[in-house]
Amino acid sequence: MKLTDEEQAWVQAQLALVDRFVGDYGSGEEGLAGVDRAWGAWLAQNPEGEDADTIINAVSVALGQAVIDALDGFMWVTVYQDGETDLGVTGLPAVDTIFFPAEIVSLEYQARTPEFLVRTLEHYVAQVNAARS
Repeated sequence: MKLTDEEQAWVQAQLALVDRFVGDYGSGEEGLAGVDRAWGAWLAQNPEGEDADTIINAVSVALGQAVIDALDGFMWVTVYQDGETDLGVTGLPAVDTIFFPAEIVSLEYQARTPEFLVRTLEHYVAQVNAARS
């Protein structure tokens, strides 16, 4: 389902939060590369994972928005599964795929991967473009 107005506002709030996050932890790079560097710095400076849920949400939205910006026809959607909702990125109906940025970011947080966002975006975009060919 398309996002509600409330969900769209939440996405925008997360993007604003990630801008502050990059300002606090980044190295001056812009875009997803800047978020990647900020993520690595934040992991190194926060071994206890302070504010982990807040940062994971914001970084997840940044990754999802980067996918949308990179792939024509992709958009945010709300997905209902097993009585729960999650935000995903999809290219349906043109491209039969759905991407869950929060799952990716959560897994990389658990693994304490310092930089993965740009690599993940490039890999996903390459997969979608290959499937379109």
